[in-house]
Amino acid sequence: MRTAFLIGAGGFVGSNVAASLLEAGWQVHAFGPATPLVHSVKLSERIMRTEGSVEDRAGMEAAMTASGAEIVISFAAYSAGSTGLARAGEEDPDRAMAVNVDGFRKTLEAALATGIRRVVWSSSTTVYGPADLYPRQPVDEDAMLRPRLTYGLTKAMAEQIAVFFRDRHGLEVCSVRLPLVFGPGLWYDGAAASLMATLRSARPGARHVLEGHGASFDLMYVPDAAAAFVALAEADGPLADRYNVNGFTTRFADIVATIGRAVPGYDVEFREVAPALIFPLISSERIVRDIGFRPKFDLELAVQHHVKELNSLETR
Repeated sequence: MRTAFLIGAGGFVGSNVAASLLEAGWQVHAFGPATPLVHSVKLSERIMRTEGSVEDRAGMEAAMTASGAEIVISFAAYSAGSTGLARAGEEDPDRAMAVNVDGFRKTLEAALATGIRRVVWSSSTTVYGPADLYPRQPVDEDAMLRPRLTYGLTKAMAEQIAVFFRDRHGLEVCSVRLPLVFGPGLWYDGAAASLMATLRSARPGARHVLEGHGASFDLMYVPDAAAAFVALAEADGPLADRYNVNGFTTRFADIVATIGRAVPGYDVEFREVAPALIFPLISSERIVRDIGFRPKFDLELAVQHHVKELNSLETR
């Protein structure tokens, strides 16, 4: 049975990837802080876990060796409480650099030392700059990187480290640029917080106001994000050094209308506010071409599925 060394399995996307790997027949060895797995309590009973930090190369190397893993999948990123990754990076850039950049370098060093040949890790579309810098959209993976957030800067720097390890050591490192991701288990107050609050309030007779900008943006439902990482882990051929991965493009006004159709009697209103930062729309053609990955969920299906999941949780 194949084994994946999963760093950050206690996080939102990481725990969903752990569940998807198990469903696909993988063994999972989780590495990271001693936090409960978000996706499911039962998930903890089915995987091996080693407590540790990406800042400890020796500890990672020992855990990788013991795991017998053939691939590393990493979601390691500095966070602080429930503030979200982007805000945490702004509030403590020193820690963000230590974990997201130097911790990533140590992760690749440990993988190289233990003979692991493939590393797939979570980058972000925050490596791009404001949308108005990109006159031709959607942008592909070769568009210039002009991050405006510390979090995006750390991801851009880590991508350069990934390329260095590919070129110098032949380590197959694949950077996966995710857009905004939402879905069951999202607990922190990041960029998707307003959307999640709207979904959690969705019931007949309830009223809610969703505030957001009026521009189009990329959004991905977390089961699709997890499926993308499993597909990359299982790909037979060589992977590119970076992939944009998107679910669908939407607007907050469309989300409000879709939620209203999914929950009749739910009075949800959209209130437009000025955006702090809008990222360019991305193209996912490269990952489609290379491994054939396509998301299963559009906006309509994602909202319907998420509302059903929330209702299921409430009746348990």
